[in-house]
Amino acid sequence: MTSEIPEHIVRHLRLERDRHVAFAFAAADLLIEVGGAGTVVAASGAAHAVLDADTKALVGQPIFDLVASCDRLLVRQLLKQIQVSFRIDPAVVRIARADGTMRPVLLGGCRLPDRGDGIFITITLVPDALVGPPQERDASTGLLSQEAFSAAAKRLGSDLAKGPRRLELIRLDGLSGAARQLPPERASALLEEIGAALRAASVGGDAAGRLSEDAFGIVTKAGHPGQQDTTLASDIAEAISEAGIPEGQVASRIAGIALSFGDLTNEEASRALSYALNTFVKSQGSDFDVASLESGLTKAMNQAVTRFADTRRILADERFMLVYQPVVDLATRAVHHYEALSRFPNGANTFETVTFSEDLGLIIELDLIVCRRAVEAIMRSDKASVAVNVSGRSVQNEAFRRALLDVAARLGGARHRLLFELTESAAVDNLAQAEEFLAQLRAAGHAICLDDFGAGATAYNYMRQFNVDFVKIDGPFLKAASDRNRERALIRSICVLCDELGCKVIGEMIEDETEAVFARNLGIAHGQGWLFGKPIEQLPAAPRSMRRKGSSETWQ
Repeated sequence: MTSEIPEHIVRHLRLERDRHVAFAFAAADLLIEVGGAGTVVAASGAAHAVLDADTKALVGQPIFDLVASCDRLLVRQLLKQIQVSFRIDPAVVRIARADGTMRPVLLGGCRLPDRGDGIFITITLVPDALVGPPQERDASTGLLSQEAFSAAAKRLGSDLAKGPRRLELIRLDGLSGAARQLPPERASALLEEIGAALRAASVGGDAAGRLSEDAFGIVTKAGHPGQQDTTLASDIAEAISEAGIPEGQVASRIAGIALSFGDLTNEEASRALSYALNTFVKSQGSDFDVASLESGLTKAMNQAVTRFADTRRILADERFMLVYQPVVDLATRAVHHYEALSRFPNGANTFETVTFSEDLGLIIELDLIVCRRAVEAIMRSDKASVAVNVSGRSVQNEAFRRALLDVAARLGGARHRLLFELTESAAVDNLAQAEEFLAQLRAAGHAICLDDFGAGATAYNYMRQFNVDFVKIDGPFLKAASDRNRERALIRSICVLCDELGCKVIGEMIEDETEAVFARNLGIAHGQGWLFGKPIEQLPAAPRSMRRKGSSETWQ
């Protein structure tokens, strides 16, 4: 015979139950219990407001039918985590309403040990006022772009009220190559699975980004990094295996450190984090994601900020010099113009300093100083003409465009003596805007050159979009053509194309007569290199003495 449970114990149990229900609904609009088969077994709350459906109608439905198709893989990963860790922090997902619309909600969940495979899910509406603008994303994985991820990581790392965060950098060496060997449908499914695994492991379900084809980043809560890394690596390995990629073809490496900005200002933190991520992407996984990360992100970012301050002081004090290298007509060897080249203190690499300046927003200041000093040098010379490099990032800045026009206007009727070489170390995003500005420069009398043609993937796109007067063939590309039929054919076709478009071709790094003859035979009209002269510190006062009969003082 069993005795009845005392009334005071029953009341206590009911009170505890009510407290738990109240606790759930205090932060949620809808509470759903999901059975082991993945279907809804009970629902309570504002189902109409959330899903445009009645709570009774939800019972028996597969839980994934309530989720927008674009986030089902993410929710599957989140529910998988609950089976291991018993609970998940709320993550932003999109639910599918009965009226056919999608709505962002916060989805949380837990599993009670004595309830078998059942899962309790809370759904909270995100107020319209808190829904931000659409983020730029990688189309294949659904992850944030590098720029959007950097902004999210900076924001989360600065919000100390919500606890410490970690930055995890993941490199999946060989992923892009392996995916290209798969049928398109299977490759697409693989990248979506990896994207979902990374999002599920991140704070709020959307603090994950694709930094390059094989490099990714996520922001997580501080806690048990070893366990987190192991779980994430296991989820990624499972997705790769299910796609049919042989074991060992994709090498997974994960490095994580505390996301802390110390005393950095918002601007310094944003620029330093962006630079740190760019360094990771460019490192090919050899040093930065192991050695540098182990020493701490704060140290890496402080180093970036220190260099930022040093470079800015160099620019403010103009503690760098310009030298001028001649560009000649290959037929007559007459000097056509000079290219202005920057030389920085302590033998700092020019290309690396320029790309650093682009990454941290100093390139606009550098480009303006170079242009101003080149204009001053032109005005001191006797009809010498000079080409200056302008970053693709600079021409996208309105303030830079206005300032550059003011500087160039100082030449008056001699504006034709200043040429602009558009570099592609930083890509131009708004091509229409850049086209309008370059057309404005040409109308004012300046010639435009596309620099380092063949070194990157954007040059042909620039040729389609911009009207230019010169195309400069990248030096290593030209040298490779001497013993490679493919490069030789490509350069010859570029010369034919430029001839039809009415622009001239310049060849770089020509160092002996054999190379000069080879370049001219390919159709290259102008040459630059040590054969024709090393960079000089001052423009010749009388460039006519360096010209042979028939040379020209214009860009045509």
